[in-house]
Amino acid sequence: MTSDQLAQGIIRQASRFIGLREVKPNADWDNPNTAGPDRALVDELRALMRQSPWEPGWAYCAAFAESMVLAALRSLAATPEQIKRWQATMTPHCVTSAGNFRERGLLSANAEPGSIWLARHGSTSNGHAGIVTAVRGMSMATIEGNTSLDPSSDAKEREGDWITNRIRFLKGRGTLNTLGFITPAAIIKLIGV
Repeated sequence: MTSDQLAQGIIRQASRFIGLREVKPNADWDNPNTAGPDRALVDELRALMRQSPWEPGWAYCAAFAESMVLAALRSLAATPEQIKRWQATMTPHCVTSAGNFRERGLLSANAEPGSIWLARHGSTSNGHAGIVTAVRGMSMATIEGNTSLDPSSDAKEREGDWITNRIRFLKGRGTLNTLGFITPAAIIKLIGV
């Protein structure tokens, strides 16, 4: 597996869930643009995130990002041991995950497609995460879980009710500041490919 293959796989997996909106806070979703409930897709998402270990009702931005990498690794035939290394380092908590990757020298200051973006809200332990799909100048496009379509406040910026695309400044905005990026190359190094 190459870092390009992994990046494409992460973005492909995350793209499948765009448009899901919470119908029960941080616990259940549906796409309002499709007829009927999206049960199979939602059950798949929940099953992937539960391996994080994420629990219904918890914020899920980092669990979403972690689970999209997990799905991509599986689609690229990663071994159970490689997946275990990924899951032992990435957590459903943004700030903890950033620290775990920083300790291993695997947290980058530079974004690239397929990277996980990790941010912190001020000096708190609250954070936010997303998957980078493109970088242009000082901005990046992301796919994010637990985000808002209307980021009119810092709270809505990092705790919304959608899985959707966003455009963000690479360094962050307001009190939401970038901690770093987990690149596909860093993931490959971590799991020992």
